[in-house]
Amino acid sequence: MAIQNSWVYTKTTFNDEAFLKATNNTFQFVSQKPYQSKKNPEDKGVIVTLLILHDNTDYGKDKNGRKRENNVLQTFDVTILNGHSELPLKKGDKVSLVGFMPEKSYVIGFDLLLRFRDIKKVGDLNGKN
Repeated sequence: MAIQNSWVYTKTTFNDEAFLKATNNTFQFVSQKPYQSKKNPEDKGVIVTLLILHDNTDYGKDKNGRKRENNVLQTFDVTILNGHSELPLKKGDKVSLVGFMPEKSYVIGFDLLLRFRDIKKVGDLNGKN
């Protein structure tokens, strides 16, 4: 018999270091919307949609022997938990993610709920937007 509620003891993780390295941690900013957690109201920030510009990972071949495509030009959402409800970014800006938060990020099946402390424009030397 299976253990009920075994999810409490399991953990699926996201390898942020490998992902950021493969993508050069450079994305194109697409959109944003405010975020506030219902469970933890102090978790406030912005959900951003980003476009992947680079991906140097070799994903191998599929079952038919064809090379798998990389993630270039795919979009994904990330929550920036920086306490602000809006970011001073506009569509098309090149950005980098800062401070992955594994304790607040989740992988559920193939769904990624990724949380970062901040986001910055590429080339912004002081790390602030």
